[in-house]
Amino acid sequence: MAFSVNTNVTAMAALRTLTTTQSALNSVQRQIETGLKVAEAKDDPSTFTIAQGMRGDVGSLKAIQEGLSFGQATVNMANAGALQISEVIIDLNKKVTQAFNDGLDVTILQEEADALVAQITSIVNTTIFNGVNLIDGSGTDLEVLSALGGVTQTVSAQDATAATLGLSNFDLSGQAATLTLDNTFSVTEDDTITLTLASGDVHIFEITEDGGPLTSSVDEANGIYVHAVTVDTATQSNNQMVGIIANVMRQEGFAVTIEEDGVIEIAHGETVAAATTLTGATAAAIAGNPIAVLDNAETLVGQIMTTLGTAANRLDTQSEFTQLLVDKLEEGLGILVDANLAEASAELQALQTKEQLGIQSLSIANARPQSILSLFQ
Repeated sequence: MAFSVNTNVTAMAALRTLTTTQSALNSVQRQIETGLKVAEAKDDPSTFTIAQGMRGDVGSLKAIQEGLSFGQATVNMANAGALQISEVIIDLNKKVTQAFNDGLDVTILQEEADALVAQITSIVNTTIFNGVNLIDGSGTDLEVLSALGGVTQTVSAQDATAATLGLSNFDLSGQAATLTLDNTFSVTEDDTITLTLASGDVHIFEITEDGGPLTSSVDEANGIYVHAVTVDTATQSNNQMVGIIANVMRQEGFAVTIEEDGVIEIAHGETVAAATTLTGATAAAIAGNPIAVLDNAETLVGQIMTTLGTAANRLDTQSEFTQLLVDKLEEGLGILVDANLAEASAELQALQTKEQLGIQSLSIANARPQSILSLFQ
């Protein structure tokens, strides 16, 4: 080996080794500080890119989780309101039953009934969560973000107002209407049944077979409502069509009882009068049936609670699934980028030892040129 003071090959080799060791040591120390083996793109470009995508998905799913929590709270609020309305209807039923007892002042019972109906209105108006009311009949459905890509679940708005339940202007002494069907009864396109309430509201139920525009004039601002009754006179029997008519009426708050003798009784919270263009149907008035009205109202509230309860279960299930997705993504992300601190600790000690040895080796290599001086003594 040639002796040279200009080029110290051994020192150069020792310096390269020491630099490599210190670079590895810095990398291990960064893993210990951050807990990550892939903290930035230069550590592992492809893994870092995948990890960033997974972090984005986790962030999005957590935002979805927040939206689901809002939806759950809104539906739970609506459910609570509907349940309270059901309790009020039970109390109303007690008042109606008491009204049949002789010796009780119906006027006082009517005042109590009025207060209970007003309580239903109050419940509906205050069943609001963050500005959203699902039972006030506003018709605005709740769209709940439930999955990546903008997928939503729709919670249908409900109508638990006293008017829809048939309890507005509730009158313990109100009259009901009847339709008596004879052997000539038939149903044809554009036939109507008009129900007029004591308050002045008019509900027109118009027969349609093709689902096309109705012929009756609508003026909801002035209390004139038109409801389509879709039937098929070619394939459905008279009994089936009467059942369809009754169901549509019930959804609008009218209590409809179909007797075996061909008499259809139509009751409401207030006095109702009927008129019809149906062939073979005669309208008349009878004493009211408030018990039937309350039974129908309870049925409608039950349908509302069923719908909202189903929506709540759906949101709960989706929330649990979303949380599971977040957990699995974070688990996979940890596998990709998290450092094994046990391994890192052992590697740190080894590299620290190598660094000390490298420094010692470099020191020895740097001292070698000094031996050239002995050649000139």
